[in-house]
Amino acid sequence: MDERLIGKKYYETMLEDTRKHPIQALGEMFLVEQKKERSDLTAIRFAQGEVYFQHHDYEAAIFKWENIEGELGSWAKKNIADAYFELEMYSTAEDIYKSVDTDEAVLKTEVLLQLFSLYIVESRNDLASKVVKEAVEFQPDYPNVTEIARAFFEEQKDWNSAVVLAANESIRTESMGWFDVLKTYIQQGVAQSMEPDYFSTVLGSLYTLDQERFEKMTVALWKNYKYTDSYFEWLRVINNLIDTIELNHADVWDELSVYYRDAYAGLLEGTHLIKELSPVVPRLLENWLKIADGELSLFAAASTLSWNEIFPDTVNALVIQDAESLLSKSPKLGGGLEAGEKLFNSIIQWAEDNDLRVGNKLKWMVEGLKDTRNFNLLLAGSTGNGKTSFIQSIVGESIAAEDHSSLVSVKDGDDLEILEITDTDSKVVEELTDLDETRRQRGTIVDVTIISDYLRNNHLRLLDTPGFNGEQSVESDFQGYLHGSDGLMFVLDARAPFTGSERDLLLEIQMMAPKLPIHFLLNKMDTIYSDQVAVRMEDETWDKVNAYFPNAKVFAFSKHYDSRQQLKDLSAFLQSNYQDDNWKERRSEKILAFIRKTLSYLLEKRTANERKCEHSISWNEQMEVKLNGAVNQLADLEKEKSENIIRSYRSLKDEVKSQLYSKIPELLRDCSKSLTESSDFSQVHVQLNQEMNERIQNFISDKIMPQYYRSLQDWIASSQMEFSQSQQFMDEMSAGFNELYKEERITLAGDFRVLDDWRRDADRMTSSIRIENVNILLRRTPSQLLLKGAGKLFGAIPQNKANMYNRYKKYLESEDYLDVAEMITERFLTQFGLFEKSLDRDISLFYRSSFALLQKTIEQTQTEIKDYQAALEHMKENPEVYRDPITLFEVKLRQLERLEKIEKKRLAQLQRK
Repeated sequence: MDERLIGKKYYETMLEDTRKHPIQALGEMFLVEQKKERSDLTAIRFAQGEVYFQHHDYEAAIFKWENIEGELGSWAKKNIADAYFELEMYSTAEDIYKSVDTDEAVLKTEVLLQLFSLYIVESRNDLASKVVKEAVEFQPDYPNVTEIARAFFEEQKDWNSAVVLAANESIRTESMGWFDVLKTYIQQGVAQSMEPDYFSTVLGSLYTLDQERFEKMTVALWKNYKYTDSYFEWLRVINNLIDTIELNHADVWDELSVYYRDAYAGLLEGTHLIKELSPVVPRLLENWLKIADGELSLFAAASTLSWNEIFPDTVNALVIQDAESLLSKSPKLGGGLEAGEKLFNSIIQWAEDNDLRVGNKLKWMVEGLKDTRNFNLLLAGSTGNGKTSFIQSIVGESIAAEDHSSLVSVKDGDDLEILEITDTDSKVVEELTDLDETRRQRGTIVDVTIISDYLRNNHLRLLDTPGFNGEQSVESDFQGYLHGSDGLMFVLDARAPFTGSERDLLLEIQMMAPKLPIHFLLNKMDTIYSDQVAVRMEDETWDKVNAYFPNAKVFAFSKHYDSRQQLKDLSAFLQSNYQDDNWKERRSEKILAFIRKTLSYLLEKRTANERKCEHSISWNEQMEVKLNGAVNQLADLEKEKSENIIRSYRSLKDEVKSQLYSKIPELLRDCSKSLTESSDFSQVHVQLNQEMNERIQNFISDKIMPQYYRSLQDWIASSQMEFSQSQQFMDEMSAGFNELYKEERITLAGDFRVLDDWRRDADRMTSSIRIENVNILLRRTPSQLLLKGAGKLFGAIPQNKANMYNRYKKYLESEDYLDVAEMITERFLTQFGLFEKSLDRDISLFYRSSFALLQKTIEQTQTEIKDYQAALEHMKENPEVYRDPITLFEVKLRQLERLEKIEKKRLAQLQRK
């Protein structure tokens, strides 16, 4: 019946004669029922509404359904809403849908689905999501409701809702289809926003149903969270889950075990602090050991024991027992060299990320160990024992001088290639002839690749060390070379083989590398004057050597022997005494030794960095004081020199001023000699005024200007001496600072161009100057007015000329002319006064660049102090940021060392067989 009500086909249950049209049949039934005394038209009206709806007569349908009550009332109300929906009267339809109040599960679900459809049509997706979730929650088994919800969530990219739906349905239905849908969501990355704990129940349910699917979903979630902030929470969740489920030891968890291995390795990469790892790693190791199988179980056991060794009592004692038991029964392991290489690279990367430098030589030695194509044969011996001639006999070319101080590596390659390697640099050298200087630099490595059939056929690389020259002990560089080689050939001089100092050195070398094969090359056999003596010498050398090195062999060599046969014998000697079946497998142990050396270096570097910061802060603070002192000294010097130069200039200016004050009145008084009794006294004052101005101009041009020019040149020369003294002082100051800095960092230089400017100014000021005419006798002073008036009145009367002459002469000779002298002097010295005012600025220009350089250096010093203080504070406040990664690398190293012990045990068993 529910299906008929949903499909609006309830009317079909009332039709007996299917030949009549439903409208006709129902109409007739309506008339019959209506005539009854107690009629019930509800069902007929409901059925008529359905037929009208089917024929899209929605208004008629609504009319029929409006007054229906009883059992069909709720369905009628829902149908009315459907009709309004079809009429696109969505608001009315929504209100009616919401007014349907029923306990019938089917009807309620249908109403929710219809509301869902309505909201989609109106693009009200939030409400659509809400009602479809309500429908799923209310009746999840209702046909297609979960599929409708899933399709809608996917279309809307509402992945959280889609994931929740898939997870809930997986748990509820235990359907593998829903589990697979959920796994697909996880693999697509759309579940990443969900907290890891959300999937605990899903995983627990899936484990009981399908363990293979459980592993795949777990791996998918692991990938999902690996590079997110929720990774540690995921590890906690999966560890809790593994703890609670009953694992069957017969099950194989290969993929999950790999993820445990990678998780453990990743956590120990140096990017996390120990306090972050402590709650996670022990349980991670316990569960890894629980699910691991085969070779991975050995890695899990070694990792567990190594962690507990560094962090005691953090792993359950029973788990430790299981791990020890597992390792004691372990079979052959592989991949030790690759694991060591990976760990070394991780350490190097971490060091570089933290601004720490691991020397190039150390990295070069490890690279040489990674190359298992060639056997690394270390050549050593006293200076002059012929190591270089031996190498030349092998490769056919001179590689190194006999007295070289570098390690010279020679291997076969397709082309000639030469690298010069130091701890801080690595560069290409073009030709062997360019190596002469390099080979004499102690501590340098010269890596030579050369075309050599012998080296290629014998898979050999030669490491030629600097010759021993009376040293009492082995240097640290040589110790590194020992760990980077597969065997040592010590070159003896046949004229004095195996001396006491050579024996002592070799015994020390054997203590440093007890497992390194050591054999001897008895060189320069051609210097022995007879074959009989040569044979005896070789036998005696064997006896001497075997007294201290019972397993060592001696190979007699001479560059004058038959080259082809000698090299063939040498190949057999090398093959039988050095290149056994296990030398490649011992490389991993050597790399681990370099890793331990690197970690020790980094730990020491931490302390050294702190000391360096403290020293740098103290040193820079002292330098700041010195630099500020230098600024003050330079300021005092500038003040002193400025006062001297300006005082000197004012002195010469005052001298000129004094001369003008004294000479101008004399010149003007002397003009009285130009008067005669026959002068035209009516115009004589004009003539005398002109003559006075000309005399002043001539005096300034002919006397004052040349004198002033010479004085200026002398002053400039004196100023240059003052500046030169300043420069000498600044040179001494620069030298003192540069000696402290150990580099040419400060060069204080005065700007001598100031003197060139002054010379140009001096030429300009003294080259040509014209003083404007002054009204000396044309002014309207009372005495001048009387003289000019009398001259005009009586000048034409002869008897009065003598009187006028005497009066003019007396006036000219008695006048002091100080006001005129002052006026002329002021006009003359105007430009020289302007020049004087600019001297302070000009002199400061001489020192300006030096002040700027000192100030810049002070600012740089202050910045360095702050940087070092910040670095030191960071190191002291957060020592774990540096210490913890090294500790974690130590854990990984111990893991590899444990696995290496297994391999060494296996090799020893093979050798006993």
